[in-house]
Amino acid sequence: MRKVDLKVFALIQLTFRESFAKKTFMGFLGISTFVCFLFVFALNLDIVDGAQSYITIFGAEVDQSFDLQNILLGLEGGVAGILFIVGIFLSLFATSNLIPSLLQPGSIDILISKPVSRMQILIGRYLGAIAIVAFNIFYMIIISWLIISIKTTIWNWSFLLSGVMIVLTFAILFSLMTFLGVTTRSGPFSLMITYLIFFISTPLLARDKIYALLSSKVYGYILDGLYYSLPRVAELGNTTQILVRGHSDFSWSPILTSTFFAITMLSASTLIFSKKNF
Repeated sequence: MRKVDLKVFALIQLTFRESFAKKTFMGFLGISTFVCFLFVFALNLDIVDGAQSYITIFGAEVDQSFDLQNILLGLEGGVAGILFIVGIFLSLFATSNLIPSLLQPGSIDILISKPVSRMQILIGRYLGAIAIVAFNIFYMIIISWLIISIKTTIWNWSFLLSGVMIVLTFAILFSLMTFLGVTTRSGPFSLMITYLIFFISTPLLARDKIYALLSSKVYGYILDGLYYSLPRVAELGNTTQILVRGHSDFSWSPILTSTFFAITMLSASTLIFSKKNF
């Protein structure tokens, strides 16, 4: 078991080195830094004797009809929502070619000649992508949290949970990219399909309203099928904001069903990869 773990760890390291060599990792880190420091200039807050005199975000003044704590929790929830979208978008873009590049002649020939199973190769690549994204996402989340906390003097530790949710959502969506990468060997195609799933998850939340516009119940069944079978990304984003605001009344359903989707995609990818001829 220890030898298996060491082999997978070595493959994770290999993925990191490839990301560094292609400047993907540093580019991701640079954009994450840029996003973080946007908040330095975007958020202006003046607190006098524990009460705010003004709060502006990107020059727009925030409604101050609520107490400071509620305003800041709402602000951090909004920031977490923005970072969720930006983080997922950047993460998918930065890792879209990791699986197809693995299958290129030369790269895959060297790996399968080693004393390592094909399942370990694919799992190591998958975990390597998650490790790269986790490093950058938690860097972005922690720096953003420090900036907001220092400027507001309120330290909301729940904000850090947004990093966990972003990495989890990426892991779910990257399982689809892994499947598409193994079956098509095309990074751009894998990225486009995954972005499509990402963007249609929000309209699927409003499927009850869409039903009224449909001419047949068959289309309604199709919408329901898409909603329950695809990753529920929009709801995962909503859950992220709920957790950051300190609420506990969230549903585990989108997390569990989306995780099941990821397990299914990764299992199918492993099976197909193990039977491919190289």
